Amino acid sequence: MSGKSKKESIWVKIYLIFLFVCGIAVWFAIQSINNNKISTDVILDRQIFDILIHKRIKQEDILKQYMRERTTSGTRWNEFYKTINIKKKVKIKEFEKSFRSLARSMKLGLSRIDNSGASVTYKFYSPSRTYSNITFVKKKGQ
Repeated sequence: MSGKSKKESIWVKIYLIFLFVCGIAVWFAIQSINNNKISTDVILDRQIFDILIHKRIKQEDILKQYMRERTTSGTRWNEFYKTINIKKKVKIKEFEKSFRSLARSMKLGLSRIDNSGASVTYKFYSPSRTYSNITFVKKKGQ
């Protein structure tokens, strides 16, 4: 192998390493952009929280809340669940108007499910995923 072909071989290797490093840098840049984007699920949960506060729901009224991370076709989102105790004098329907307005503004669907007993569940969803489930219950004796 001549000196000229050795130099060319080294330059080809350096060039390939440079392309590989650039590819990794682009991949990390794209990942950080995706991670910094606030997604629909988080925005929706914040807006629901604001509605609940506005309607005078206190932390002690929230009986249970949790979140499940979902993944479909490489897309990740959170599905939020809340179970809220409603005082006897509060009408569950009072929340529906605010929820419908929020769903329209975020271009989401909203369904109401009348459960057995005195509980009602509202679901915020898009065609491919559910974002939030809020169940209102009235405890007996209130």
